[in-house]
Amino acid sequence: MRYENPFLVPALGGLFETLLPDFVLGFAFFTAVSYGVLSKRFDHQRTAAAMSGAMGAALATGLVWWQYDRGWSIRDLGPFAFVLAIIVLSATIYHAVRRIGGSWAGVGITLGLSILITGVFGVDWPLAASAITTVATMALIFGLLLFLLHHHRTGIAPTTRYASQSVAEADDARQELARLHRDRCLSARLTDGFRRLRKEADLLRQRPEETPNVAAQIRRLLPATGWLTQRMARLRAKAHRVRKGQIARLEETRHICRSLEGSAKRRIAADLVGRYQNLVGMEKRLERLDKVVAENERRIRNLTRQAERATQSYDFQRLIGLLEQASKLQGHNEKIFRAIERTERKLADVAQAVAREAQEVTDR
Repeated sequence: MRYENPFLVPALGGLFETLLPDFVLGFAFFTAVSYGVLSKRFDHQRTAAAMSGAMGAALATGLVWWQYDRGWSIRDLGPFAFVLAIIVLSATIYHAVRRIGGSWAGVGITLGLSILITGVFGVDWPLAASAITTVATMALIFGLLLFLLHHHRTGIAPTTRYASQSVAEADDARQELARLHRDRCLSARLTDGFRRLRKEADLLRQRPEETPNVAAQIRRLLPATGWLTQRMARLRAKAHRVRKGQIARLEETRHICRSLEGSAKRRIAADLVGRYQNLVGMEKRLERLDKVVAENERRIRNLTRQAERATQSYDFQRLIGLLEQASKLQGHNEKIFRAIERTERKLADVAQAVAREAQEVTDR
């Protein structure tokens, strides 16, 4: 198979004969791999993107340097370079579709698109062109149908009362955990905001004209702290409703176990009571953590308002001290958010286990 140079413009044709394409491809590959690993390790995606970009540039530079020393290039691979590109593209499409549509949908869509892409680039298949087009079309239709069926199944409501309640509670728990993660990220951004204000306040003595800017930033931080308090209140209200539903289910199961005979039933009932106590204990721990968060945010709000008044009166020494106290409180608040997230996950696991065992006892 013979490939033509796509860069026919004289100004760009020379670049195609250098190692610049190797650097671009290497940079894209190493950056994507690094970001796929680092994005799971960092809460802030900008940090992961910056580190993956730096690692991609460093690794691509090292690769091109090694190629230059050995006198090699990606052009020496010939058709294998095209095959490698198709494999990487297929893997990317499959993982993207599988996450939202299922494995078989990913296989069908990936196979159909890969065959169509190879046809566009003029790859000679041993079969007739009509047969290749038919296979690609059927694979795409198969994948799209499975994709739609997957979403249709996830949208159907269960028929039983217990199943519908369990699914609704699981969905609420997942949504609350996602919101709690966003709250924790916002708490981290507030910590960074207080830290920046602390640094800017140190410079106000040399640049008093920046005072209105600092005051405006302080006013922008106030609604965010209040919003966090409201979010925690709504989160606790929903968690309380979930707990009441689980308690009602446990009470029903306990009454059923009382009318049954056998040591196995009694052991199951005792185990359910123990799990209930564990559920209540974690609920109380969440309530204590919520009170600490609310108190910390109240103190942060008061300190921030005092800092705003100190800024308006040009009391820079008092402003620096107040912002330092607010920054420490917000950093402590961020740690409490992590503890709440861990407790909320444990609460969801215990609630699901209790519901599952209660249903098993009811079915016996």
